[in-house]
Amino acid sequence: MSEFIEVMRFSKKDEAEIVKGFLESNDIEAFVDDKGTQMIPETFGDLAVYRVLVKAEDFDKAKRLLKEFEKED
Repeated sequence: MSEFIEVMRFSKKDEAEIVKGFLESNDIEAFVDDKGTQMIPETFGDLAVYRVLVKAEDFDKAKRLLKEFEKED
């Protein structure tokens, strides 16, 4: 079983989902970990943490792709 590690974190779930979709479109398995955020009302905003996780073996590729993606933005 592969270990998953955090590649990015966000305070908004939609941003985390966009990054997850970008990684998946580049053949990197990713998911959004939102454990612990279900009990935080949306009005608390930045207290929520949504972590985008990838397999350890895909971490370097994911970071490289995200860096390139940020340059294009």
